[in-house]
Amino acid sequence: MDGSSPVADRMLLDRFCAHIWAFYKDQGRSFPWRDTCDPYRILLSELMLQQTQTERVLPKYAEFLSIWPDFSSIARSPLLEILSRWKGLGYNRRALALRNIAMKSETYGWTLPDDYATLLEFPMIGPATASAILSFCYGKPSIYLETNIRRVMIHQFFPGEESVGDAAIKMVLGQLADMQSDFKHWYYALMDYGVFLKRMIPNPNRHSAHYRPQGKFEDSNRQIRGMLLLLFTERGVLNRSQLYGSLPFEGERIEECLQALMREGFIADMTAWRKTLPNTVVGEDQPWYGIVRPEDTDAQ
Repeated sequence: MDGSSPVADRMLLDRFCAHIWAFYKDQGRSFPWRDTCDPYRILLSELMLQQTQTERVLPKYAEFLSIWPDFSSIARSPLLEILSRWKGLGYNRRALALRNIAMKSETYGWTLPDDYATLLEFPMIGPATASAILSFCYGKPSIYLETNIRRVMIHQFFPGEESVGDAAIKMVLGQLADMQSDFKHWYYALMDYGVFLKRMIPNPNRHSAHYRPQGKFEDSNRQIRGMLLLLFTERGVLNRSQLYGSLPFEGERIEECLQALMREGFIADMTAWRKTLPNTVVGEDQPWYGIVRPEDTDAQ
């Protein structure tokens, strides 16, 4: 297919849909988040599954639901506890986003709205997550594009092409969506077929205009940020010297990551609070940091 004119032939689309549904009937996967329409459970799975394998997500998904079964319970939980439980999944911004989304959901009766534009106003809910919520929770049509579906679309509809844009893929996805009545399982079927293709052929996503090889983790700022959050969750409030002495990185890089974590709402300057504790000596040049507490959020 010519990426500049992404309108697929109806007969090709019919054959493709029949093939995908047949594959799903025979080899479709089963996950607990596929057996629910609850917006909280769907959002939890969507956030956890971003750049994380399902095998790692499954036990964490069950753990989170056992502790925080709904938006209201996790919204009222300290960020420190959520981050502690998130350990092992990586990409801690997702944990922060989960709590912030939960807090905002109170406006909607502790759930998520069924409107695409409104969903995009929530922190860290982008087009893919908003589309997932519409189709998986409310059975509404949407254009849901994630990495496994992108793999399927490029393989099937853009063979031999380079720099395939998401806009072209979404046009074909829209045509396919117009042919469905069960949007939830249609997208599950596409994802499962994408996982199957991953095992069978070289990755078609390399031909996407948006393909970026994942940067190395070792000696990256992402590694420093993760180590800082681990220190805070395990040891509590720490001063700059303690942090610098605990990590094998230059102080300038540690400070850069500390400031980024503060801007993003993970940590707060705890120096004033530390001074209120008895028998505590705090040097003027020694700021203290810690995971944001509920009272810190309320004060903002």
